[in-house]
Amino acid sequence: MPIIGLTGNFGMGKSTVLQLFNKLGAFTFNADTFVHNILENPRIIKRISKVLGREILTGSAKNISINKKRMADIIFTDPYKRQAVESIIHPEVLKLFKLTAADLQRREPTAIIIFEVPLLFEAGYARHFHKTIVVYCTRETAITRLTRKGFSRSEIRNRMRAQMPVSEKRKHADYLIDNNNGIRKTALQVRNIFHELSTPACS
Repeated sequence: MPIIGLTGNFGMGKSTVLQLFNKLGAFTFNADTFVHNILENPRIIKRISKVLGREILTGSAKNISINKKRMADIIFTDPYKRQAVESIIHPEVLKLFKLTAADLQRREPTAIIIFEVPLLFEAGYARHFHKTIVVYCTRETAITRLTRKGFSRSEIRNRMRAQMPVSEKRKHADYLIDNNNGIRKTALQVRNIFHELSTPACS
Protein backbone atom coordinates (compact mmCIF):
# COMPACT_ATOMS: atom_id res chain seq x y z
CA MET A 1 0.00 0.00 0.00
CA PRO A 2 1.13 3.57 -0.57
CA ILE A 3 3.27 5.76 1.66
CA ILE A 4 1.79 9.25 1.69
CA GLY A 5 3.30 12.62 2.52
CA LEU A 6 0.84 15.13 3.97
CA THR A 7 1.70 18.81 4.17
CA GLY A 8 0.38 22.35 4.13
CA ASN A 9 1.45 25.62 5.71
CA PHE A 10 1.52 26.85 9.28
CA GLY A 11 -1.95 26.91 10.83
CA MET A 12 -3.74 25.33 7.88
CA GLY A 13 -4.90 22.17 9.65
CA LYS A 14 -2.39 19.43 8.80
CA SER A 15 -2.61 17.80 12.22
CA THR A 16 -6.42 17.85 12.20
CA VAL A 17 -6.46 16.13 8.82
CA LEU A 18 -3.88 13.60 9.99
CA GLN A 19 -6.16 12.69 12.92
CA LEU A 20 -9.08 12.21 10.52
CA PHE A 21 -7.03 9.77 8.43
CA ASN A 22 -6.02 7.94 11.60
CA LYS A 23 -9.66 7.48 12.61
CA LEU A 24 -10.33 5.86 9.23
CA GLY A 25 -7.58 3.32 9.80
CA ALA A 26 -4.45 4.84 8.32
CA PHE A 27 -1.16 4.52 10.20
CA THR A 28 -0.18 8.13 10.83
CA PHE A 29 3.03 9.80 11.95
CA ASN A 30 4.04 13.39 12.62
CA ALA A 31 7.50 14.52 11.51
CA ASP A 32 7.60 16.97 14.42
CA THR A 33 7.60 13.99 16.80
CA PHE A 34 10.63 12.59 15.01
CA VAL A 35 12.34 15.99 15.23
CA HIS A 36 11.59 16.16 18.96
CA ASN A 37 13.33 12.82 19.48
CA ILE A 38 16.25 13.79 17.23
CA LEU A 39 16.81 16.97 19.25
CA GLU A 40 17.38 14.83 22.36
CA ASN A 41 20.36 13.08 20.74
CA PRO A 42 23.59 14.40 22.37
CA ARG A 43 25.42 14.25 19.04
CA ILE A 44 22.75 16.39 17.36
CA ILE A 45 22.61 18.79 20.31
CA LYS A 46 26.36 19.35 20.00
CA ARG A 47 26.18 20.00 16.25
CA ILE A 48 23.26 22.42 16.52
CA SER A 49 24.81 24.35 19.41
CA LYS A 50 27.89 24.94 17.25
CA VAL A 51 25.63 26.61 14.70
CA LEU A 52 23.33 28.56 17.01
CA GLY A 53 25.49 29.10 20.09
CA ARG A 54 25.32 27.78 23.62
CA GLU A 55 22.48 30.15 24.53
CA ILE A 56 20.05 27.58 23.10
CA LEU A 57 21.18 25.02 25.69
CA THR A 58 19.47 24.40 28.99
CA GLY A 59 19.79 21.97 31.90
CA SER A 60 22.71 20.72 33.93
CA ALA A 61 26.16 19.69 32.70
CA LYS A 62 25.08 16.04 32.85
CA ASN A 63 21.69 16.58 31.25
CA ILE A 64 21.95 19.23 28.55
CA SER A 65 19.01 19.78 26.22
CA ILE A 66 17.93 22.31 23.60
CA ASN A 67 15.51 25.07 24.52
CA LYS A 68 13.24 24.72 21.49
CA LYS A 69 11.63 28.12 21.98
CA ARG A 70 15.03 29.84 21.85
CA MET A 71 16.04 27.77 18.86
CA ALA A 72 12.82 28.66 17.01
CA ASP A 73 13.29 32.37 17.78
CA ILE A 74 16.71 32.23 16.12
CA ILE A 75 16.06 30.06 13.08
CA PHE A 76 12.81 31.72 12.07
CA THR A 77 14.50 35.12 11.94
CA ASP A 78 17.78 34.02 10.35
CA PRO A 79 17.35 32.00 7.13
CA TYR A 80 21.05 31.07 6.95
CA LYS A 81 21.05 29.55 10.42
CA ARG A 82 17.72 27.86 9.70
CA GLN A 83 19.17 26.21 6.61
CA ALA A 84 22.23 25.09 8.56
CA VAL A 85 20.09 23.50 11.27
CA GLU A 86 17.80 21.89 8.68
CA SER A 87 20.85 20.35 6.98
CA ILE A 88 21.58 18.60 10.28
CA ILE A 89 18.03 17.52 11.09
CA HIS A 90 16.55 16.57 7.71
CA PRO A 91 18.82 13.56 6.98
CA GLU A 92 18.00 12.17 10.42
CA VAL A 93 14.26 12.62 9.84
CA LEU A 94 14.51 10.85 6.49
CA LYS A 95 16.26 7.88 8.10
CA LEU A 96 13.43 7.56 10.62
CA PHE A 97 10.79 7.83 7.88
CA LYS A 98 12.35 4.96 5.98
CA LEU A 99 12.88 2.76 9.05
CA THR A 100 9.34 3.36 10.31
CA ALA A 101 7.73 2.67 6.94
CA ALA A 102 9.81 -0.46 6.28
CA ASP A 103 9.05 -1.91 9.71
CA LEU A 104 5.33 -1.22 9.39
CA GLN A 105 5.11 -2.64 5.87
CA ARG A 106 6.68 -5.89 7.13
CA ARG A 107 4.09 -6.16 9.88
CA GLU A 108 1.11 -4.71 7.99
CA PRO A 109 1.54 -5.24 4.23
CA THR A 110 -1.80 -3.59 3.42
CA ALA A 111 -1.22 -0.53 5.60
CA ILE A 112 -1.85 2.98 4.37
CA ILE A 113 0.96 5.02 5.90
CA ILE A 114 0.74 8.80 6.16
CA PHE A 115 3.51 11.09 7.36
CA GLU A 116 2.71 14.70 8.23
CA VAL A 117 5.71 16.71 7.01
CA PRO A 118 5.56 20.53 7.30
CA LEU A 119 8.53 21.04 4.94
CA LEU A 120 7.76 18.18 2.58
CA PHE A 121 8.48 20.11 -0.61
CA GLU A 122 11.01 22.55 0.83
CA ALA A 123 13.21 19.72 2.13
CA GLY A 124 12.94 17.61 -1.02
CA TYR A 125 11.06 14.79 0.70
CA ALA A 126 8.32 14.46 -1.94
CA ARG A 127 10.26 11.96 -4.03
CA HIS A 128 10.26 9.53 -1.11
CA PHE A 129 6.46 9.23 -1.08
CA HIS A 130 4.09 7.52 -3.50
CA LYS A 131 1.54 10.34 -3.24
CA THR A 132 1.34 13.77 -1.63
CA ILE A 133 -1.57 15.62 -0.01
CA VAL A 134 -1.68 19.38 0.58
CA VAL A 135 -4.06 20.83 3.18
CA TYR A 136 -4.85 24.49 2.61
CA CYS A 137 -6.96 27.38 3.79
CA THR A 138 -6.80 31.15 3.44
CA ARG A 139 -3.97 33.02 5.14
CA GLU A 140 -6.52 34.95 7.22
CA THR A 141 -8.11 31.72 8.49
CA ALA A 142 -4.69 30.30 9.42
CA ILE A 143 -3.72 33.48 11.29
CA THR A 144 -6.99 33.45 13.23
CA ARG A 145 -6.46 29.83 14.28
CA LEU A 146 -2.87 30.45 15.33
CA THR A 147 -3.59 33.58 17.36
CA ARG A 148 -6.24 31.60 19.24
CA LYS A 149 -3.50 29.08 20.08
CA GLY A 150 -1.34 31.83 21.56
CA PHE A 151 1.09 32.59 18.75
CA SER A 152 2.04 36.22 18.30
CA ARG A 153 1.70 37.99 14.96
CA SER A 154 5.48 38.18 14.61
CA GLU A 155 5.88 34.45 15.29
CA ILE A 156 3.23 33.64 12.71
CA ARG A 157 4.75 35.98 10.13
CA ASN A 158 8.28 34.60 10.61
CA ARG A 159 7.17 30.97 10.35
CA MET A 160 5.02 31.58 7.30
CA ARG A 161 7.92 33.32 5.57
CA ALA A 162 10.07 30.23 6.12
CA GLN A 163 7.69 28.07 4.07
CA MET A 164 6.99 27.75 0.37
CA PRO A 165 3.73 29.57 -0.50
CA VAL A 166 0.82 27.15 -0.22
CA SER A 167 -0.27 28.17 -3.73
CA GLU A 168 2.97 26.66 -5.00
CA LYS A 169 2.58 23.51 -2.90
CA ARG A 170 -0.88 22.98 -4.35
CA LYS A 171 0.64 22.77 -7.83
CA HIS A 172 2.79 19.81 -6.80
CA ALA A 173 0.18 17.84 -4.83
CA ASP A 174 -1.54 14.64 -5.92
CA TYR A 175 -4.50 15.45 -3.65
CA LEU A 176 -5.84 18.70 -2.21
CA ILE A 177 -7.89 19.20 0.93
CA ASP A 178 -9.73 22.52 1.31
CA ASN A 179 -9.85 23.20 5.04
CA ASN A 180 -11.73 26.51 4.86
CA ASN A 181 -15.27 25.36 5.50
CA GLY A 182 -15.49 23.41 8.73
CA ILE A 183 -14.61 19.94 9.96
CA ARG A 184 -17.52 18.12 8.27
CA LYS A 185 -16.54 19.21 4.77
CA THR A 186 -12.90 18.51 5.52
CA ALA A 187 -13.76 15.04 6.83
CA LEU A 188 -15.71 14.25 3.65
CA GLN A 189 -12.67 15.08 1.52
CA VAL A 190 -10.50 12.91 3.76
CA ARG A 191 -12.88 9.96 3.41
CA ASN A 192 -12.89 10.27 -0.37
CA ILE A 193 -9.10 10.31 -0.55
CA PHE A 194 -8.78 7.44 1.92
CA HIS A 195 -11.16 5.36 -0.18
CA GLU A 196 -9.12 6.06 -3.31
CA LEU A 197 -5.85 5.22 -1.54
CA SER A 198 -7.39 1.96 -0.37
CA THR A 199 -7.96 0.73 -3.91
CA PRO A 200 -5.40 -1.68 -5.40
CA ALA A 201 -4.46 0.82 -8.14
CA CYS A 202 -2.86 3.08 -5.53
CA SER A 203 -0.81 0.36 -3.86
